[in-house]
Amino acid sequence: MSDAARSPADSGGHQYNTAIGGSVYATQRGDINVSGSTQQPEPAGKRIRVLMLAANPLRTARLAIDEEARQITERLRLSHDRDAFDLITCGAVRPMDLLQYLNQHSPHIVHFSGHGDSTGDILLSAGDGAGRWVSAAALADLFSVANDDIRVVVLNACHSSTAIQAIGRHVDYVVGMRAPITDEAATTFAASFYSALGFRRTIPQAFGQAVAMLGLRGQAGRQIPELVARPNANPHLTAGVQ
Repeated sequence: MSDAARSPADSGGHQYNTAIGGSVYATQRGDINVSGSTQQPEPAGKRIRVLMLAANPLRTARLAIDEEARQITERLRLSHDRDAFDLITCGAVRPMDLLQYLNQHSPHIVHFSGHGDSTGDILLSAGDGAGRWVSAAALADLFSVANDDIRVVVLNACHSSTAIQAIGRHVDYVVGMRAPITDEAATTFAASFYSALGFRRTIPQAFGQAVAMLGLRGQAGRQIPELVARPNANPHLTAGVQ
């Protein structure tokens, strides 16, 4: 979600131009630029695994990670395709856990909730109450060797824009935050994003709806979420195995 400051950052007045119907090629401050695509949804009937990785070391500012997980669970349960999703939550995640969980669960969506800093690093647990920073480059290396099934990575952490640019070379869609965002706004964004996916919206549509919900609820930070994608990525999320 955020760094210790977790301060609202909304300059106001920014427009979100969304054109749905194909692959996202470039984004700036939440804008979605889409070109035409002839790709169709992949076969239905396969469960989509969402792996939620959380870290909030004891010596860092408290984040509402439990509330975020609860809201995501609730929104998915209320969605049309509620039986198509498996939400797997892992807390106090350490660097050594990352490959273990990716290999063990073979997720289609990887969702990280925790602290980030202005360099694009994310903070994981160190097992002693302290934290350990993992660089954007290291995360990109991780997803370059462990992305067999991964379609989407969501970094619900402040200042994760640098990380999503690096990871975006290896994963179809990556969502991140370009600045600090409040706990409440981060939770609203995440819950709305997964709700839209549960109603069979495309990944760009789900992102757009999550940004719109921040405005509907009058929450600061509508210009903060960012979505990047590889050219020709299939926007439909019905892929999976078993």
